[in-house]
Amino acid sequence: MINDLILSIFEEYDKKELYEPLSFSVRELILNAWNSNLKNLIFAKNNLSPSDFKDYINGLKIFKTILNKKDMDEISKEVYNFNYWIKFCSYVSEHGVKFEIINNTPLLPIEEKNLRLRLKLANACADLIELYNQGNFENDDDKIGLAFIIFLLKKSNVDYNLFRIGNVGNSLRARIEIPFSSLYLPERYRYKQR
Repeated sequence: MINDLILSIFEEYDKKELYEPLSFSVRELILNAWNSNLKNLIFAKNNLSPSDFKDYINGLKIFKTILNKKDMDEISKEVYNFNYWIKFCSYVSEHGVKFEIINNTPLLPIEEKNLRLRLKLANACADLIELYNQGNFENDDDKIGLAFIIFLLKKSNVDYNLFRIGNVGNSLRARIEIPFSSLYLPERYRYKQR
């Protein structure tokens, strides 16, 4: 359904070449939001404090164990019962499109700091292989897909600075903006003008 929407937007504005990289990117951002929700569920269910380093490590171990389980339906029900959600929005105009993924579980401070560092490193690398060879990610790192988004945007000649992710209040927000014309004003520039 989301992929169909993305495809229809890019077909309408004659930007079909952006469909594959952007549909992957949106899926990755939704997966990232899902992982954030799941981690918060794990900490809540196991009475772990994410600000306590030992609890945080134990929570990550449980998280990785759960990801290897096959019964994601049961986990989805638990996430829903804890009132964790993910919202996908698209805002389209003749000048551009903005895709936004919001969920109500912000990144933990240690994770946001780690994410900022890894995205900064990804910006400095030519491709995913260079990033991986520098030892900046582990094989099972759930944030490597976010770095991959940067490389997809670069390869598609889209300004990767139009990809943003981070905590806003009590939510985690990610957005990718794609200009269709020079008249498109990205969100961060709109706020600077106020």
